[in-house]
Amino acid sequence: MSLSKHDKLAIPLVLPNNCTWDEKTGKYSKKLNVERRTLTVVPEALEQLKEIKGPVCVVSIAGPCRSGKSYILSKVFDQGQVFPLGHLLDPETMGIWLWVVPEKFKDSTGREFTVVLMDSEGIDAVSSEDSDDHRIFTLSVLLSSIMIYNSAVVPKRSDLEGLDFIVKLSQRIQLYTNQPTTDEQQFSEAFPYFIWLLRDVQLSLPEGCKTMNDYFIKSVLNLKAEGNTMKAKKTAESILKYFPGFYACSLPPPACDDEILKGLDDESKVNPKFLKKVDEFKDILHSKLSSKKSINKGEFVTGEALAALTKRFVEALNTPGAVPNVQNAWDTFVQTKCREVLADAVQVYEQEMMSLVEKKIPCEADLLRSAHDNAMEKCLEMFRNETFSFSIKTVDKYLKELEDRTESILSSWLERNSRETETFCTQLIKELKRTILDPVLARLHSQEGSKMQRSDIVDAYHEVEQKYSSNARGAKDVKTSVFMNFHPELKKEKKQSIELLQQLKYYEESLAKAEKAAKAAEENTQKIKKEKARIYEKEKRNAEIEVEFLRHIQRMREIEFAARVFVNVVEFLYETMQNPRGPPYWHR
Repeated sequence: MSLSKHDKLAIPLVLPNNCTWDEKTGKYSKKLNVERRTLTVVPEALEQLKEIKGPVCVVSIAGPCRSGKSYILSKVFDQGQVFPLGHLLDPETMGIWLWVVPEKFKDSTGREFTVVLMDSEGIDAVSSEDSDDHRIFTLSVLLSSIMIYNSAVVPKRSDLEGLDFIVKLSQRIQLYTNQPTTDEQQFSEAFPYFIWLLRDVQLSLPEGCKTMNDYFIKSVLNLKAEGNTMKAKKTAESILKYFPGFYACSLPPPACDDEILKGLDDESKVNPKFLKKVDEFKDILHSKLSSKKSINKGEFVTGEALAALTKRFVEALNTPGAVPNVQNAWDTFVQTKCREVLADAVQVYEQEMMSLVEKKIPCEADLLRSAHDNAMEKCLEMFRNETFSFSIKTVDKYLKELEDRTESILSSWLERNSRETETFCTQLIKELKRTILDPVLARLHSQEGSKMQRSDIVDAYHEVEQKYSSNARGAKDVKTSVFMNFHPELKKEKKQSIELLQQLKYYEESLAKAEKAAKAAEENTQKIKKEKARIYEKEKRNAEIEVEFLRHIQRMREIEFAARVFVNVVEFLYETMQNPRGPPYWHR
């Protein structure tokens, strides 16, 4: 037969190995001449389960063939004809089929969960052996939150003997790893709530029983009731022990006409009492819906977990001599999931850190730590969202590992930041030295060096410090370290430059003094020369005056002599004139 996925029908979760289903065509068929030996998980169904976000509540239905299982399971969740009925799904259709209810439900705490419906093949299906029936039923029990056992008419105590496969659940399921289940009551920690739904019931309840549930407790499952065989008692005891809760209810026949039974969608033709009872059953069933709990207290089963458990349980059921181990299956899923989430969380952290700091380093270490906090917030949020169904005790070690790994990554970022800070700051201080100090030092070593002031050198070094302080990027300690590494050299160079300037100044001052002294000496020499020249001129003048004086004296003497001669002549003449006969004057 062909079931198109566009028709919004259920798909198989598990099929016998002699059956196939094509997702593209929706075609389900049996393989000819292939003996049924194992169960096969349908990958498309697992993917559908994995897409469910949050906890799930699995409502499964089991029971004999042709007992109306598919109809009632769809009906009580208002899902229409999602499971093919009677004339579409014959008893030879095997395995477990699933349907995910689109509507979200909430438990008493307000937590949302998704209901997954599972319709299993009839326990007495044609071409299935007891071992096949048991595997399908065992798997349904392991996966379910609520198990509806659907059967026709009210069972007698003797009918319980035919349900011995329930008794054998304790042999087919192992609860704990490396620990035998000594108390059968412990199975209730992993088993679903058990609802026995009786179909086509027309008989009235006996006196003393107000409801079908009363009748079951007081009569069918009463261990002390007379007439019960040991096998029947063991079945009743197993139902009450293995399952955490039990409830029984009944439905009258939907119709007497077989044609109407083939088309129950037309409710105008359906028995009103049946529809009323279906609504009552719906209310009862919905009141018991809750998230499926794992074997570990405080942990819930999600769609992804359900897919993993299905695969794990089927592998065990297919392995000769093996039985499904509930705790091992759950722990394996938890470990795998936590490892995957841990890896994803680390990746989220790395990506967040990359986007926050890649283009900002070198930067302050505080910025990296702030980015670390933001990245941790995101990766922890992602981790918690993906592991919300696990207990704190379970995820604690993975959280610790996440913290250790992110701290290690942060350390790598800090180390890289330190290296890049050192590189950047080293280049910066060299560039500042080249652009600010080198021109000043070049001038100092030039012919104009002595004309510089001490403040020119001091200000240049101070400017280097200021610009380094304002432009240096990266970790504070590394910035300081880089500067301190250069500081002795700068300090020494500064001291040497100032000393050189002082020497140049001293030399210039000494040279100026020498020049001044030389100039003064020259001026003094010139002054002496002038003085000597003056003295010489003066002496020369004095000599000339003396010569002139001597000449004058000589002339005066000559004049005096001439005068005396003249006087003598005059006297002679006078005497001669007085005494003409006397001897000449000069003979006197």
